[in-house]
Amino acid sequence: MMNELLSEDPQDNRHDPHSTGGATEADSDTDTTSTATDTGASTDAKTTTIKSATATAATATNPAVSYIHFPLRQVATAIVSISALASLWYARAVYNTHTGTSFWLFWVALALALGVWAAAIWFHWWRALPNAARIPIGIVLCVALCGFGVSQAAVVSHMRDEGDWNLDYIIVLGAQVHRGSPSLVLRYRLDKAAEYLRANPNTMCIVSGGQGPNEPYAEARGMADYLEHDAGIDASRIIEEPDSTTTVENLHNSRMIIDRASNTGSARSDAFEPSIGIVTNDFHVFRSLHIARDQGYTDVQGIAAGSPRDMLLNNMVRESFAEAKYLIKR
Repeated sequence: MMNELLSEDPQDNRHDPHSTGGATEADSDTDTTSTATDTGASTDAKTTTIKSATATAATATNPAVSYIHFPLRQVATAIVSISALASLWYARAVYNTHTGTSFWLFWVALALALGVWAAAIWFHWWRALPNAARIPIGIVLCVALCGFGVSQAAVVSHMRDEGDWNLDYIIVLGAQVHRGSPSLVLRYRLDKAAEYLRANPNTMCIVSGGQGPNEPYAEARGMADYLEHDAGIDASRIIEEPDSTTTVENLHNSRMIIDRASNTGSARSDAFEPSIGIVTNDFHVFRSLHIARDQGYTDVQGIAAGSPRDMLLNNMVRESFAEAKYLIKR
């Protein structure tokens, strides 16, 4: 027993519940808890570091993630500014055609509007407006664009009209004449009329157009001369209407000639409605038919002539405004 007692290590107090061994275990637990806390904090720090690195890598790979507004604004401003310059250039081109109209000013106004739009994009003017102003402006713009789109679709829908064979009359609508020759736009109409008259020898032709302030004589006179002397159409088939200054007057005065001819028997004396074709440039057919039907034409068709391709955009846009003006005034 003595040997056993002597053999025990006096420092071995693991079996004594009141010994300092409990403190050692407590210290161990404390160290473990501290280590766990440190490990958790380290893990969170690593996670945060990884996320930050991932975000940095994404930004480096795709810079637009952080700076998306500036490039879009820059590109949009450039596109609108280029459109404004193109509009100014086109205004000059339209002006140089000397068509006798002032519609070239529309392209100047459009260029100014596009310039303001470019500035609004660059300086964030649109965002500065209150919703009470932005909403009505947006609605007006949407309605205007939709109306313009509908009118353009209507214009395009009649740009290839040919008309039936053997119509009783064709009416050639006037356009500007120069001394000794019709304008390019008018020549398209007259050449189409001559083509139709040669193919349909029983059809009568009414050339309609008065004298404008910048014209040497009435358009009807110049048109009749061109058909007779340049296109070889017999003068007995051509009737001049020299008093009209608008499309509305062209069709009204021409219809009066047709009605008088029908009543006197100098043309068809049948009771039924004579068939009538309206010869004009492709972009002008829709509005001409619209006006004719409003005036009581029942058997009327379009015969579309060509037009200068470089001025087609100007002429089609102008037709939308002319159609809107007609609808307001009628």
